[in-house]
Amino acid sequence: MESAITANEASEDSSPSRRGKAPTLTEEQIVDAALAIIRAEGLDALSMRRLSRQLGRSAMAAYWYVNDKRELLDLVSQKLLSEVSVPAPESGPWEDRLRSVLTGIDARLHDHPGIAAVLLERMTSTDRRLMNGIVEILLDAGFRDGDVFLSYAMIHTYLFGRYQIVGLALPEATDDLEDTLAGLVANLPGLRGRDFFNFGVDTIIAGLRARLAATTTPRRRRRK
Repeated sequence: MESAITANEASEDSSPSRRGKAPTLTEEQIVDAALAIIRAEGLDALSMRRLSRQLGRSAMAAYWYVNDKRELLDLVSQKLLSEVSVPAPESGPWEDRLRSVLTGIDARLHDHPGIAAVLLERMTSTDRRLMNGIVEILLDAGFRDGDVFLSYAMIHTYLFGRYQIVGLALPEATDDLEDTLAGLVANLPGLRGRDFFNFGVDTIIAGLRARLAATTTPRRRRRK
């Protein structure tokens, strides 16, 4: 997406003419190298030049396989999203299947800091497999019409929005806190990132159940 490519990289990411013998690199090696950079240094550190250094090759080598950073990010996103499976309808209740998909996506975001915005754009544009999978789970649960889109939007917003505040500094006992916070801050050391994620997913599922219960009895979709 546009925000993932800086102006300084525009000239760098203009693919040069491919001449001579192609380097002996595979697409998998290039994607793995890009992911290693993202894990270690963050998305902003990824560039075609940095990728070439990671591969231990000349600056021209990567251009035999990707034209620019945009295409590289497409390959990276495709690999990460492909690692998340969508459970079959017969594998269990809709709540368990939804939790499984969200946990899989969250794991990729956790391991690759800064990639959330890129995956968000790809999930709703060029690689909609997971989006379709979540929508199918919502339909199986009994959601219909506009409620399906409202439910998906809530899930999508939570899943990616939480990574916008992942570095948010939480108050400490030494801070000058109001009485209400001062009495609660002692609980923070016992909480981990997984606790925040699980609480969010539990709340979403409980809210979806309540929404279904407040509507007419849902009709199960007829299986083909």
